[in-house]
Amino acid sequence: MTTHAAEPNKRHKTRTTYATFVRDVEHLCREDPGARAALRSGLRRDLDHPRARPMHRLLTPLLPEQCDDRTAQAHYTVASLIAAQPRHTFAPEPNDDEATAAEQDEQLLENGGEPAEAAASAEIPPYGTSFGATLGQAVIAKGASMRKSAAESRINLLTRQSLRGIHLHLPAAVNQVRTTDATIDWGQLLADLINWPYQSGRISRRWLQDFYRITASADKG
Repeated sequence: MTTHAAEPNKRHKTRTTYATFVRDVEHLCREDPGARAALRSGLRRDLDHPRARPMHRLLTPLLPEQCDDRTAQAHYTVASLIAAQPRHTFAPEPNDDEATAAEQDEQLLENGGEPAEAAASAEIPPYGTSFGATLGQAVIAKGASMRKSAAESRINLLTRQSLRGIHLHLPAAVNQVRTTDATIDWGQLLADLINWPYQSGRISRRWLQDFYRITASADKG
């Protein structure tokens, strides 16, 4: 396999791993109210905070092997944000859909790099939906309660943050989005938090560009 073909394949497997983590956390929140409460208590908490201790039992089996503290913190933050959603968000889903998703993930991870897989992986866009795009969608959503000025202030605040700051300020931003029908791509948000220490400039630019692209198109309409 060439390097060109290996890159989208690696990206596909990474995104599948993040999606699996998100699905596992959502399953915990749906099936176990105690687990949901424990994960929710970790909002804005560092890994070593006493309120985060109940999370270790739940999340450690879901973390990548030998991940560093920054990677673990990103997973804990996203898990807390997911758990903090309203209870109705975790309504039971059809078993068939869940089984189908699991089978698809298994096939993606087990495929050994055949040409067909490389071709399929190459079609995958480099990124999912950024949080900037989500804020943009929250502004233009029908009957949206979020004003563009408020969303613009929020995204400008987020994109100026250090690693610690982005973890602290995300919960308030997510709460704003929850007042609308905009959907958060948790897997992409997890990827961005993991990469923030090394690529915050690039990630911030993507968030801002996505936000203004969406809101500008709405203004023209």
